Amino acid sequence: MAERWNDNFNPSTSNSTKKTESSDKRPTTRRVHGVAQMNLSNYDLNKPLHTNSSTSGLNKSSVQFSTESNKGKSIDQFSRSMNSMPTNNQMHSQKSLSDDDISMHIKTIWEVWKRSKVLTDALRNIFETSINPYVSLLKLIHAISEDRVKGKASTLVHAITDEFYKWIKFKDSVHYEHILTDELKIEAFKMTLNKRICPKTMNTIVKIFKCNMCLDIMEGLIRESIKQKQFKEACYATISLNIQNKFTVEDFLIPLYFINLVSVTEEFLVTTKFQQEAVVKYFDNLLVEDKDCLYHLANRLNIIPINNNFSNKNQIKTNLSRIMKKYNIPSELAPHITKEKKMGALRFMFRRYRSGVTGIDGWREMAMESIGNDKDMMFEVIQMLDKYGDIQEAIYFANLFSIDSSLLSPSIQQELLFSENASAAVEKSLPFEENSTVEYHELSLSEKQIHIIDCGSKFNEFLDKINVELFDTHLNVLGLDCEWKPELTRNKSDLASIQLATVDSIYIFHIPQLQPAEHFKLHWHEFSMNIFSNINILKLGFEWKGDASMIRSTLPIDNIQLNGPGFVDIKLLWKELEVQWNLLLPYQSPNDDLVHHSLSDLVKLCFGKPLNKTEQFSNWEKIPLRYNQIKYAALDAYCLLEIYNVFKSECKANGIPFDEVCQKISNSDQSETLKPKPRNKKHKHKVQTTNIAFKSPHTHVSNVRDIKLLVPNTLEKLAERLRKCGIDTSTVERSKINDSQHIINLIETKNLYFIAFGYVFSKVAEKLRDGQCYCVQSHNLDDQVQEVLNYFKIVVQKDDLNSRCQFCNSNSYETVSNPIMKQIFDAIKSIKNPRSFRNTLYTAVDEAEDNDLYKYDEDSSDEGTNPPISVVASSTRSSIPTVVPVTKPYSQLLSGYINKNCEINIKPLSLDIFNDKNRTFNICNMCGSVSWDNSHWESALGSSLDMKHK
Repeated sequence: MAERWNDNFNPSTSNSTKKTESSDKRPTTRRVHGVAQMNLSNYDLNKPLHTNSSTSGLNKSSVQFSTESNKGKSIDQFSRSMNSMPTNNQMHSQKSLSDDDISMHIKTIWEVWKRSKVLTDALRNIFETSINPYVSLLKLIHAISEDRVKGKASTLVHAITDEFYKWIKFKDSVHYEHILTDELKIEAFKMTLNKRICPKTMNTIVKIFKCNMCLDIMEGLIRESIKQKQFKEACYATISLNIQNKFTVEDFLIPLYFINLVSVTEEFLVTTKFQQEAVVKYFDNLLVEDKDCLYHLANRLNIIPINNNFSNKNQIKTNLSRIMKKYNIPSELAPHITKEKKMGALRFMFRRYRSGVTGIDGWREMAMESIGNDKDMMFEVIQMLDKYGDIQEAIYFANLFSIDSSLLSPSIQQELLFSENASAAVEKSLPFEENSTVEYHELSLSEKQIHIIDCGSKFNEFLDKINVELFDTHLNVLGLDCEWKPELTRNKSDLASIQLATVDSIYIFHIPQLQPAEHFKLHWHEFSMNIFSNINILKLGFEWKGDASMIRSTLPIDNIQLNGPGFVDIKLLWKELEVQWNLLLPYQSPNDDLVHHSLSDLVKLCFGKPLNKTEQFSNWEKIPLRYNQIKYAALDAYCLLEIYNVFKSECKANGIPFDEVCQKISNSDQSETLKPKPRNKKHKHKVQTTNIAFKSPHTHVSNVRDIKLLVPNTLEKLAERLRKCGIDTSTVERSKINDSQHIINLIETKNLYFIAFGYVFSKVAEKLRDGQCYCVQSHNLDDQVQEVLNYFKIVVQKDDLNSRCQFCNSNSYETVSNPIMKQIFDAIKSIKNPRSFRNTLYTAVDEAEDNDLYKYDEDSSDEGTNPPISVVASSTRSSIPTVVPVTKPYSQLLSGYINKNCEINIKPLSLDIFNDKNRTFNICNMCGSVSWDNSHWESALGSSLDMKHK
């Protein structure tokens, strides 16, 4: 009798080495280098699977009813499944079970319990008691794979292989390596190819049987499956073995396209860059063949095409373009389709030029950009111009490229003979402009008011000016616009310029000249903090979403906020005013069936003249920009301010709440910004995102009284937060913000630490010792506070909160209770608006007198008057108001002044604030501002700062 595989049997030390064949046809073993191995040639997977007669995994006791892991399974279902299984007596009366018995048992458990401990225990008992668990696994798969649900990894076949993989890993597969022969590996791999095993299950089987240890054999099996036209299985098999690059495009990829299994090719291509490029080159080469190339290809590969979407050259182009875009394949690998797209783009640009939509300079720039040094394209452009009848433009390019006249068409040669000076065509101007009677909207500012920011010194001048004028009224509203080179092929363009318009100036930031990016990262950081992140400045854009996406993908600024409060899209505002409020613009007829389209249309409705868009399609990366480009870019941004003013005046005339509508548009676009799609990294003007890292030199922990900070006025909100934490924080005067020496003198004389960002930081930091100056990184206020506390190792305790005035930085204040503050609040209200206050509180004081609700305080210093009282109005006239006498120390506050010259500011207060009777208030003795121990702010601050409370 052949030896059984059980806990007491170790094949590596067995004395049984003779070749024998048992009566029940079990597989024979032989000793090879001291290791017992399976002779698979004598083993038939169609024969019954033999296990120990004591197979405990197949009797009823192995199936435990688990309500916890199998909720929803009824008792009836469980009973039926139990009745269908062999009994213990039947099990012990049999020497072995047939494949059908075992597979039926597993199927029954699967139908009732799916993946559960019951199934796991049953499978593991089968593997444990098997002579060769690898053979047992193959026989189970062979018996059950017919019922597999196609394509789902949660099927029984996958569950079995997954359980085996977990079991063999737990058991340490080294002990089973001697029975995992090459023959078994081959049989397992053949099964993955022939049984239509899903990819996930195939990967598990490959790992179990270690098929990657004999790749040459497996490669041969795959090629055999290709001959049998099992292209899908072959494709998945190469992925599982990671040998994709050993096969050509024609082996199975092209056949998969023909038989309409494109999704399988996508699964294959995503795993290998080599094959992505190979397919692109293959498809690109097909484009230069005849129109029946796919028909001939199918015949050569002996494939019957069933995919109507892969039958002609246009469909080759579609698939090729999709693959190049999806996997970011450079256009150099597909020269034929790239050239074809360039010629299509040139024809498009030429039609725009002929119609007068694009200027001659823009057309010529983009033509030269597309042609480059390609001599074939030079001839094709000249032929295109000749075909369209523009002989003069053809002569211009022929002279520009120094084309031999003998190579030109007869019509161009004839024109050259009669032309006195053909090269004069180079200087010709746009004929449509000379004879055009169209009047365009013009820029009202002079050339001196347009500033090109193309170097570091000009950028510094701009930041200095903005820092000083940041809170001036002419910076309340800005116009923003962006330009980039037209994307005529699949190569993405990057941001070329940002235009910023104020009421009296326009700034054009030319990105290609602000290089390298590392030299300007602080400049852009400060620009973003002062402009983009400043909610006090309203930024206007037109179709702003596209511009914002380009800014995010190009500028070296992380987590930039380019929507929500502070931003209004003029196009959305236009639509809202017209649709919801029926607003008619000055040059708009009520009968116009207007579709919200271009900025030029809107300008025409506001001012009677459209914008001249001839420079829109031009090379914005050109250094330097042409005068017409500068003029066009400046007007595109400035006209947004003009439109905004027209909207505002028209709304005022028609009683439309303009500010509320703007607020609605601004708030409607507060969704989280998506990460920009990766741009073309090859682009030479690409600005890489950079982070500024500052390692703190401070090693000792400080409390809020040990440190004094100085910040520029542009960080006033940060200063208020730091003061609220109890930190002494002063600000630099606006007029001194650009005087770095003044700031340094303040820091040295008062022993301060400086906090800034951008250019202001760089000017001061270079003259201070390490650790005395910090550059804030985040645009979020809470994050900025956290940065400062972490850098300087400051610990904020609960008692430090509200210990300093957040407005004037004073730590001198009067603390009053809720009733006293309410009385002061009412007294100041009555002084400022006595009639309104009297109507609200009617006769509360009189009723209090009649009811003796207070007694005269003989110690009062106010002779001849009763002590002040606090009266709280009620919703019913019958209720009795509450009166609280003000004691002597606070009686002077009822005048509305904390001292002779400082008025108490009660604007932040409302009646609801007094609902908490235990709340206390602090009145600053220096500026009269009122703060209170608002627990909600304390909670938020403590959470964000991770404060250590004592």
